[in-house]
Amino acid sequence: MPQQFRTGDQSLVRHLNRSILLQRLWVGSPVSRADLAAGTGLNKTTVSNLVEELISDGFVREVGRNPSLGGRPGVLLELDPDAGWIIGCEIGVGHLSVALANLRAQVTWRRQAAFSKDDSVQVVLDRLASLMRQAAKEAQATGRRLHGAGVAVPGLVDISSGSLVFEPNMGWRSVALRTELAGRLDLPVIVDNDGNAAALAERYFGVAQGVDDFAYVVANIGLGAGLVIGGHIHYGISGYAGEAGHTTIDPDGPLCRCGNRGCWERLASQRALIERLEQASWAGPPPVPDEADWSRATSAVRLERILQAAGEGDPVVREALRQTGTYLGIGIANLVNLLNPSLVAFGGSLSLAHEYLLPVAREVVQQRAMAELRQTTRVVVSSFRQDACVIGGVALVVHDLLSRPRLVPAGTIVPAEAATERGRHPELPVVS
Repeated sequence: MPQQFRTGDQSLVRHLNRSILLQRLWVGSPVSRADLAAGTGLNKTTVSNLVEELISDGFVREVGRNPSLGGRPGVLLELDPDAGWIIGCEIGVGHLSVALANLRAQVTWRRQAAFSKDDSVQVVLDRLASLMRQAAKEAQATGRRLHGAGVAVPGLVDISSGSLVFEPNMGWRSVALRTELAGRLDLPVIVDNDGNAAALAERYFGVAQGVDDFAYVVANIGLGAGLVIGGHIHYGISGYAGEAGHTTIDPDGPLCRCGNRGCWERLASQRALIERLEQASWAGPPPVPDEADWSRATSAVRLERILQAAGEGDPVVREALRQTGTYLGIGIANLVNLLNPSLVAFGGSLSLAHEYLLPVAREVVQQRAMAELRQTTRVVVSSFRQDACVIGGVALVVHDLLSRPRLVPAGTIVPAEAATERGRHPELPVVS
């Protein structure tokens, strides 16, 4: 029995050390073996053995040598961005988005599909699984491994089981997303709230690289947030932190589908902008041939037309955008006062209107956030805008790989059982 404990401990230490090396390679490539040993505190023999393992597996590659300073020049290493594929997925209100990307979130294939409020959960998941199979087929054709799929979804998510607990805008409850999708695809699946996933996308690939304290505001039909505090996603005691969209901005405001009134989501989301224009009896610009009129257009088409009208100086649209930007700023000011982040990133489909919304929002933050807090906070647009959540799906898998790397032969699809090992996400890597 004591020998079993020692073996388990040695295996755990090896996994942790491998994770440490991958994280350092992620943020510091190219780097030599000697530099890895010095930067991590691991001894040179351990580093050398683990690097050879990572090279043979295809995660790490040699990319030249350090300039010689009199001794033997060191071989430089980097994490190979093409060490396999990841399927990033977004389940939005009325739409699905799937992308195939490498480890640096460079997308090579993508598809989108719509669904209606009358479609059952099973119909929607079948449609999503079909898109994911197409992505998997594209990955297999290259001969490179497929690491898994990450799914970003709005609402309350139990990440230990990969289940959607409740999403008010779609009316979904108790949907075992990970089990349903992994069963359909024989593929490991990681599921998280869209705000958390989008925050990871910015942390790994976007404007929040190297930032330890920031908030990510994702505004689509609904609105939520991902919170990174001290370098880690903040989940809260129940795992549901970040539901900023359901904080109260106006106690006498419009009824929200969560049951509350005056939620931030009801005042600063894409749906809120569209409703303001409908209340102003704005009919939208004339539709182009073969395109639905305003009353029957999808939310994406409506937003496209809104932006077209704003660019043409339509006063009704400009006023609706100003009002939406004002409420966006009020919520951001609350986040600034509450969290004192160094950065607030604004993403999601509504961020396509950032040039109209963010100047107003920044003015409101200047007016309403405490001076000592606001002067250290930048409010910026996301690197990925409307793609924030699908790239967030990619980031979920990257985060898991760097935290718990599993070495499998190139071209192998990781079995679905691996998904059951994944519970609460581990800490984010050091990215200073």
